[in-house]
Amino acid sequence: MSILRAKQLLRKHSTPLVVGILAIVLFVDPVAAQAAPPSGFEDIMSNLYDVVLLVLKYAGLVALSLGAIVWFTARRNSDRAENGMKLLIGGGAMTVFYFGVTIFVSVLEWIATP
Repeated sequence: MSILRAKQLLRKHSTPLVVGILAIVLFVDPVAAQAAPPSGFEDIMSNLYDVVLLVLKYAGLVALSLGAIVWFTARRNSDRAENGMKLLIGGGAMTVFYFGVTIFVSVLEWIATP
């Protein structure tokens, strides 16, 4: 889709887009400001967050250790050394991502609490 075609469509439908965005803001804004007790959805999302953190933590540590074992015991087998190095890097990345997500969520919770 060319830029000219996109600009033409935007000019043609600009009024309905603006009205739609304003309607969403007016109807959703008062509801979003209300505090509600935790619902089933929030419990599900909390459990999902915990599962993702556990998988990142333990799968990352297992991949890190297995990658180190495979890489350091490869001797002259370059395919095995390459696979071990990939496991080691992937496990390390998962472990770093675990700590990054934990820190990011903690900072967001710190900002959100008065």
